[in-house]
This record gives sequence, C-alpha cells and structure tokens, in this order.
Amino acid sequence: MAPLIKAINAEYSHTLSGDICVYRGIVDHEWTVAAVPNGGYVLGLILESAIKNQSHTSHPDPIHVTAHFLRSATMGVFEVHIQILKPGRGFTNLTANLVQEGVVKVTTQMIFGTLTPHPDSQDPKMTLEPPSPYARRIPFHTHPSKCSPQASVRPFGYKHYALMATDPVHKAKAKTAREGMEWGQYLTLTDPSERFTTSALGFAADTFWAVDQILPSPWKEVRRASWSPTMVMTIEFKFPIPKSDDPDFSNRTVAIFSSGGFVNDPQSRHDAYVEVWTAPSNIGEGEEKEGWKEQQRCLAVSTQMAILVPFAVNRKRAQKPTNGGDGSKL
Repeated sequence: MAPLIKAINAEYSHTLSGDICVYRGIVDHEWTVAAVPNGGYVLGLILESAIKNQSHTSHPDPIHVTAHFLRSATMGVFEVHIQILKPGRGFTNLTANLVQEGVVKVTTQMIFGTLTPHPDSQDPKMTLEPPSPYARRIPFHTHPSKCSPQASVRPFGYKHYALMATDPVHKAKAKTAREGMEWGQYLTLTDPSERFTTSALGFAADTFWAVDQILPSPWKEVRRASWSPTMVMTIEFKFPIPKSDDPDFSNRTVAIFSSGGFVNDPQSRHDAYVEVWTAPSNIGEGEEKEGWKEQQRCLAVSTQMAILVPFAVNRKRAQKPTNGGDGSKL
C-alpha cells in the first residue's frame, strides 16, 4: 500500500553477461485495474529503472519509448533487464524488458537524451511553445479550481490515491460528437507527499476516459462489462516537468486530453491518442489567474493500440501461470 511516488520504485541488483543491467522491485497490489496491474503503472516501473540506469550519463532523460505488452504482469517481484544498443553524441538507444519468474512480460525500446538543453549548446534551436502563434495551447477550457471530482465506476485499485475531474466543456461537446471521440480530464494525486515524476507520466498517459464516457448505449454497457488490454503503447516526452516550487504549476495534478476515432474487428481493436499537460492547480483548489493557459506545457504525447475483452479474462489472467497469456493491458 503506497502512493504512486513510492509504488514506482526499482533498485539496481546486478549485471548479467552481455552488460545487461538488472533492476529489481515490487509490483504494488493497489495500482491495478481489477486483478491486473495498470499498464501505465507497469511501464512506469520500467521507465524508473531505465532513468536510474542513465542518471550518471550525458543522456539522463527518456525521449521516446515503445512498449509491447506480451503478457499480464502480476503483483510481486519483478526485474527490468536493460541493455544499451547504441550510445551516440545526442541520444542513447536501449532496450528494457520487464521480467517475472524468468518470463518477459513487457518489452520496450527507448531513446534517451536530454529534455533540458545546455545553455552553451551551439546546436541550432527551433522550439515552438507559447507565445509563438504556431504553438499548440493546452486543449482545456476550464481551470481545475472550477472542476468537480468524479467517482469512477471502473474497478481501479488506486481510487483513493487519485481524483479525476472532467472539463465541463469537453463533456458538453461529447453529447453532440460527430467527428470521433475527444475528452479532457484532470488527474490529481491525493496524497500530500505525492508529485508527478517522469516515470509517473506512464501512469497518467494510461488513465484516459474517452471511450468510457462518450459512447452512448448500448456501447457504454458493453464497455463497462469489458477490460481493455493494451497491445502497444508509445510515449514521447516533450517538455521537462516544472520545478516543484514553481507557483504556476501543480506538482500533483496533470491535464489529460485524449481522442480516438476507430473501433474495429477483431476484438474491438481501437486507437487512442493522449496528451499529458501540466496543470495550474489541484482539482477544486486555487484560483484562476489570467493567462494560465499560456503557461501550461505538454509533458508527453502517447498513443495506444488496445482491444476489448470480457472482464472475466482480467480475473483469469491474474491467476494464470506466468508462462501463459498473450498481449494485455497490465
């Protein structure tokens, strides 16, 4: 039982032949969707291991990760096996695989670099961010202080550690949706000791509600009786997380914009596009200041390919032997 900042943890263990560094930790039993660990949380464990492995190099920050979910993770001990594929001047390519009982559950390829360029760098700079008129602004209309927390009907084991609140403008637009699904929600970690870290952005990118909230009956009932395992997930990290003492940003809240446009056979295969942004305050706290939208930055962009299966599969998958199963949202 631990808040996210403590539940996402891994420590160096040993090195295998071939210069494969091994990190070990525990998959927390509360950061689950029903009986199976949340996929973004598990990806956070892999990210945390890789970040620690890269912390003393010239490329300490994750830039891009592609994760293939091969089998369901389970609560308990895990290892992350990291191997450097190509160290370069600007980037380092590596693989990082999450292993339990000798079986690979998630395999990833990562690119590491630096999210904060050196001030003396001679490289040409081309960065689009406000106040540039070409820069994307946060796609939210309502300040989090004016949003109300929502209770989720989904079986999340971490409900008491997280609050979610929908931007009412996105909720109103969803009722007349004609061009795919779009949703905007704030996510606040409730424990006062919490703060969003780079590793925790994996969890944030996996908490979108677009499909749950927008689809009308009978699709809504089908969705609520189903589990949505992820097959592939990518994250590109865009901007560094602001300093924890910056008064213009909350260190416990992010804004999550999600969209999707396709649900296809087989197994209701669907797509998701997610942006994780900074937020100016926690849900229901603080006050709206002029220009708050201009100050927010997109921390990460994520995509997913997922499927839809009966919820009974989730329960069975958690009890299945380690060497069984196929792709799943962890």
